[in-house]
Amino acid sequence: MTRTFTLHTSSRTPLSLDLERDLNEAQRAAVTCGDGPKLVIAGAGSGKTRTITYRVAYLMTRGVLPSQILLATFTNKAAREMLGRVDALTGTNAAKVWGGTFHAIGNRILRSHGRIVGLAPNYTILDEEDGRDLLKVCVTDAKVQVEEKRFPAPAIIQDLISFSFNTQRPIAAAVEERTPHFSDWTPQLQQVAVRYDAKKRAANAVDYDDLLRFWLALLEEHREFAARLGGQFRSILVDEYQDTNTIQARIVERLAEHNGRNLMVVGDDAQSIYAFRGSNYDNILQFPERNPGTEVFKLEANYRSTPEILDFTNASIAHNQRQHRKMLIAQRSRGALPVVLPVNDVYQEAAFVAERILQLRDEGIGLEDVAVLYRAHAHSSILQAELIKRNIPYEVRSGVRFFEQAHIKDVVAYLKVLDNPRDEIAWRRLWLMLPRVGNVTAARLWEAIAHAKDPLEETLSASVCAMLPPAAQPHVKRFQKDLRALRAAREDQHPMKIIHAVLETAYPEYLRAKYEASQARLDDIRQLAVFARSYRTLRSLLSELVLLGELYGQEMAAGASPDTERLVLSSVHQAKGLEWRVVFVLRMCEGDFPSEIALREPGGEEEERRIFYVATTRAKDELYITHPLIDMGLRGDSQLLLAPSRFLREIRFTLYEQAQVEEP
Repeated sequence: MTRTFTLHTSSRTPLSLDLERDLNEAQRAAVTCGDGPKLVIAGAGSGKTRTITYRVAYLMTRGVLPSQILLATFTNKAAREMLGRVDALTGTNAAKVWGGTFHAIGNRILRSHGRIVGLAPNYTILDEEDGRDLLKVCVTDAKVQVEEKRFPAPAIIQDLISFSFNTQRPIAAAVEERTPHFSDWTPQLQQVAVRYDAKKRAANAVDYDDLLRFWLALLEEHREFAARLGGQFRSILVDEYQDTNTIQARIVERLAEHNGRNLMVVGDDAQSIYAFRGSNYDNILQFPERNPGTEVFKLEANYRSTPEILDFTNASIAHNQRQHRKMLIAQRSRGALPVVLPVNDVYQEAAFVAERILQLRDEGIGLEDVAVLYRAHAHSSILQAELIKRNIPYEVRSGVRFFEQAHIKDVVAYLKVLDNPRDEIAWRRLWLMLPRVGNVTAARLWEAIAHAKDPLEETLSASVCAMLPPAAQPHVKRFQKDLRALRAAREDQHPMKIIHAVLETAYPEYLRAKYEASQARLDDIRQLAVFARSYRTLRSLLSELVLLGELYGQEMAAGASPDTERLVLSSVHQAKGLEWRVVFVLRMCEGDFPSEIALREPGGEEEERRIFYVATTRAKDELYITHPLIDMGLRGDSQLLLAPSRFLREIRFTLYEQAQVEEP
């Protein structure tokens, strides 16, 4: 006899959906609104997640089935957390809600309906590494001749192809905007992109962008299917709409064409800071124009920050002209004014931040409640060294710790062979940067110079060049020329100038071809030169770099427990959506924040001001903003006066405390 087992889902006791108790007036209006297009402008700290959660729960209590709701978010984790709260509020399983990222939802649709656009259901999704491997094959198949000039690495090609797709601009335009130094390679890059698409189709494979590409094709090229799919969703909600790109906005609006435009998009135009990734600010700014009859809700009650911090923030963002205007209104009692602190230079800036953090800890504010934010990762270099020296544990949210980055290690390898020509590891790192040189050839080169009286001198010999294949020899000759120049610089120049001399070699060309975000990495190297300013000899600098690594290693060994409190260091972009009791914002001077490069772009100043808005609205209780007054010139032989950021100068001085640093 076959036994039958009955499965019972865990019983849920729903929380009461008390809208009067749980929501403020503006949130309640957004949650309970009727049909049609809706735009919810949710200011920082205004309860955006709560509003979306209650909206989904409200729809379900009004008879909308979970499977008739689509909730697009920018992380799957955000969708899970929201739907988990819906579960708790309604006592209903919200798992049938179509919740997740655009890519996750697109994948779900394509698994069932991909055949319509030529995809078999068992297609493979290529992750970023898979995509780069396939691009390597495409470059080889295209027979690109790279002997005379470096061809961009697969990661850079991948970025160009993705940016081109997500902004709906030709490859040539993407190259011109993101990597103009590769403009001579544009025809070959276009050829590689075509091969890449062909190979994916032949392999029944898609990358992340293809999940959106084919989903959009279903909606725009197969209208019957689009009508069925769009009609399935009685309500469509999109979180963080200010971060959507052109493709995502088209997908959303094509779907909404078939459900009576029952579409609610939620976001904060003042936090639109991802143009460099392809996000389109006009998506949220022009939503009412593209969707006639849009009802706009503004969530302005801020539950995070003190009135003083919000007065400061409101005064700054008010200078942007292209925006949905709003005013954050504090729901907390009064606190301290934001502190604006001029410091002599980046060294005094680092010393102040470290000292104040220790004082805060003595006042009962843990390291995990403090964050240091900056516009560019390079701006944290001097501070990281100071924190290590003072044994203040920290974690970096904006990338790898400064002195452990690959491009910093590349430059240090040049310095090491100048100081100690018998450093095999440094030589191997340098040789492996050369085209046509792999591990076997690097080992042969080391054997050739290892026993010489002066390995550096031997490396400069014609015999070493002759060991390499003809295709590699032009690059080796340039390498030898660069080494001669660096050797001459070593004789009578400061370590700072030697690092700047590395920037005059072929290394920047290698860096641009090898790494993404090449300009930011070059800025990192210039920051390494600033760090080197305090050291009179190359050897003392290298010894300090080793010591910093050793202290960091000891800290990691001692602080292996996950319970160890750590200060957070983060770029503003990585800090979006987070909050801390105390926030420090570094390098608020012209050229650094706002970024000089960003100011050259259309709309650049307003986006930079939005980045500043995001930085200041991370602070709950205390906000410190520092700006160095002087910096060294590019060559280190002059001092430059630095102007405070325009974002500080335009704020009324009564809205902050102007402090000063005293040194004994």
